[in-house]
Amino acid sequence: MKLKKIAALTLSTMMCALSFAGCGGSEPAATTTEAATTTGAATTTEAATQTEKETAAETTTTTAESEPAEDDTAEVKPVILTVSFGTSYNDSRDATIGAIETAIQDANPDKEVRRAFTSQIIIDKLKDRDGLEIDNVDEAFERLEADGVKELIVQPTHVMSGFEYDDLMEVVKAQADKFDSVKVGSPLLTTDDDYANVITAITAATSEYIDGETAVVFMGHGTEHSSNATYAKLQEKLNNAGFSDYCIGTVEAEPSIEDVVAFAKNGGYKRVVLEPLMVVAGDHANNDMAGDEEDSWKTILTNEGFEVVPLLRGLGEIAAVRDVYVDHVKNAQTLDTAAETSAASASAVADGTYSINVESSSSMFRIVDCRLTVEDGKMTAVMTLSGTGYGKLYMGTAEEAANASESDCIPFVENAEGAYTYTVPVPALDTPVNCAAWSTKKAEWYDRELVFSSEGIA
Repeated sequence: MKLKKIAALTLSTMMCALSFAGCGGSEPAATTTEAATTTGAATTTEAATQTEKETAAETTTTTAESEPAEDDTAEVKPVILTVSFGTSYNDSRDATIGAIETAIQDANPDKEVRRAFTSQIIIDKLKDRDGLEIDNVDEAFERLEADGVKELIVQPTHVMSGFEYDDLMEVVKAQADKFDSVKVGSPLLTTDDDYANVITAITAATSEYIDGETAVVFMGHGTEHSSNATYAKLQEKLNNAGFSDYCIGTVEAEPSIEDVVAFAKNGGYKRVVLEPLMVVAGDHANNDMAGDEEDSWKTILTNEGFEVVPLLRGLGEIAAVRDVYVDHVKNAQTLDTAAETSAASASAVADGTYSINVESSSSMFRIVDCRLTVEDGKMTAVMTLSGTGYGKLYMGTAEEAANASESDCIPFVENAEGAYTYTVPVPALDTPVNCAAWSTKKAEWYDRELVFSSEGIA
């Protein structure tokens, strides 16, 4: 009898051990026989557990559907897109374009600064040589749209509003409707204040060389665009400010290296300091200005007997120049695609006579005085030239002038001082106007572009 009780107790203990092992979940699933011995309470517990899992899953699904994704709620910062021509000189790029972008970013911590280059040749070279990918302007705008940017400021680092700037503005205008707000900052040399600030910056940066025997020459790029008049205007303002030891020249236009040599000789200088009037010290600065080739400015001036000191420093390395760009971002103007902000017609100007400035695309065709007369919706100007080399003008291109009758040409009239004056029609202010000039010496028509300024007209 005792043996039977002991056997029964042993069997009961084994069954409990098996039951606890199954609850731990570490053993294989119960056999069919074991499943048949499961109580109704256990079945109820499993059903309840399954119900809790389904409920939890439903709750999770509902939460995921009702709460927006983190990316959807992230705020997209306004963007400042800096647009530069670009350079393949890495050190200069970091010290100039990079420094300008950093200055702009520091002044605008609530915005994101992005970069685009306009030179596809440079973009391709950097990608192939360095594995560095930089957007062109079209790609930059595609990225802006894809990223959901709504507020945009475009700040070019161009020195002036030439062909590169015009091309940029065409893209900006075409893409403007994809943003809630688009503003555009001005190139470096735009207003009279810009000229004054840049003159202060470049003269301060080179003041150590001024000793009465040294000429400081800044080499600009030069362009066939009417904005080439920027160089002559900068030279004039340098002279007016008393910086007579400074000279502006260009690589591909006027004033040329011949003008620079004449300036240095006429001034009796012994030494010439060369520095680029460009944002970066790139190919033009390293080769055309400071190279050892026969046609470099350094070689030409050395052969003329001058001691030459090249400074491979782009404008972007000068903090006071970077400040001008920062200011332009701050004062960026809303893009108005409905009207050109640069053009003013006679209907917008009251009748009267005004003294205005005229920018010329050529330093050889310099207007020293201009009197604008507005009457009955028409504008005419009496221009006084600095020299007497042009016998007549034609308001059009040189090709058109060559085929025009003599009666359509505008002859000069000498004033009391013997200077040549010309009375010309003015179709609009602040916009380029074609003007062909007949060189008496060379018996040839030359293309010029004039911009009659509305600045100062009430």
